[in-house]
Amino acid sequence: MKRTYRLSAIAALLALATIPQTFAADSADRAEDTKAKIDAVRTEVAKIRNQVGLTLEEFNRLQKENMDLRTQFKKYTVELAKMEEQAKVARERAFSMEEKGQAFFQSWEEQIKAIANPDIREQAMKRYAKRAKSYGRIVSAMLDARDQLRPFMSDLNDVKTLLDAELTRGSVASAKKLIKQANLHGTDVVDSLKDVETELDRVSAELAKYE
Repeated sequence: MKRTYRLSAIAALLALATIPQTFAADSADRAEDTKAKIDAVRTEVAKIRNQVGLTLEEFNRLQKENMDLRTQFKKYTVELAKMEEQAKVARERAFSMEEKGQAFFQSWEEQIKAIANPDIREQAMKRYAKRAKSYGRIVSAMLDARDQLRPFMSDLNDVKTLLDAELTRGSVASAKKLIKQANLHGTDVVDSLKDVETELDRVSAELAKYE
């Protein structure tokens, strides 16, 4: 019984990517598989964060006087399109983690309540609380990143719409306040994504102990 619920504690983290339907017979194998899935999510989050930086880099270059506006605007629109795709990934990931995580932890808690032995039930509940808290921090940061992406993407697209209509030094100058706002929102997105990465790294390091 102890072993089964120890495996459940590790397997719960698979909700980061998919909900496990069965538990492996060997805890080290399960930990290794779970760690690989968590590392994959970590890579995905880092990719989103990296795209924020690349988009802002081309975005801010529009303000440089020595830049050819037409060429630079094209570069920006290319990165903006990539950013749209990564924002979609972030939204879907946040939704999946929240929805599947709630269902999984509810099911897991019910399993623990069914344990007859009070000592084993207490140990299982402690592991459950630890995993649920860690998962909650990850989901919270991911939801925060999703929410921060909304104004960020809105700012980026507003500037694109403005410059699509008139691409001049004057129109870029008139968007100065909006450009500054987009950068602030971008910083908020990056900070939230870094929080996700930090927690994923912590969990990954813990699972590495099982290997």
